[in-house]
Amino acid sequence: MRWYLPVTPGICSGLGSLFGGCGLGAAIEALESVTQRPLIWACAQYLNYTKPPSVVDLDIRIGAAGHTTTQARVVGQVGETEIFTVIASLGERSFPEEGQWVTFPDVLPPDQCPPREIRIDLQNTISTRLEQRIASDEEFSGRMALWMRVPELLEMSSTALAVLGDFVPMGLGRTMHSEINSNSLDNTLRVTNIVPTEWVLVDVRVEAVARGFGHGHIYLWSQDGTLMATASQSAMIRTPKA
Repeated sequence: MRWYLPVTPGICSGLGSLFGGCGLGAAIEALESVTQRPLIWACAQYLNYTKPPSVVDLDIRIGAAGHTTTQARVVGQVGETEIFTVIASLGERSFPEEGQWVTFPDVLPPDQCPPREIRIDLQNTISTRLEQRIASDEEFSGRMALWMRVPELLEMSSTALAVLGDFVPMGLGRTMHSEINSNSLDNTLRVTNIVPTEWVLVDVRVEAVARGFGHGHIYLWSQDGTLMATASQSAMIRTPKA
């Protein structure tokens, strides 16, 4: 019931601290391993920053375990400092009907989309482990879509989707007319149907910005148009310091 996450540059953001999606992904990986059940949904609240070479203790607490579902919580701490808290439900049930009512965006396949150019130096961060191609990016529209691939990933998983679902701040940066920085306050991942896929379409939809905070959703699609998961986030927006 106790797992450990060494914080290394390869799981950090451009600010040099643990990338929120990697913290959520680590908690999901631990929960699925302990409960032996697939994730239904998980929500992370990000409380504090932590940087290399710290080690985050993941303390798993099972709140309720039934015949088909488990409700659980993970507290991630460095020493006495709580870095993030994750609550989650895991399980699987048999039901005769299923469906998908949102539609796959009209975008070109990954091999026909241009690479995303990163303007700032993000060496030794999570970005160096992602291949990114721009599928749709109309500036200031609140919508953008990127094909993303993790070359070292062996198969698609809830853990990987947690990382790819943590890019609402990127969408906010393309939506605002001012130059901004933003950091996530939370990340909620809801898993529908994970299928084998090399690339994931990260379909970012910024909904609103108000009172210094931005809010948005991400739809995570496989190459064949299957909606694998949705993610939602709120983020604090700042003007970069001179």
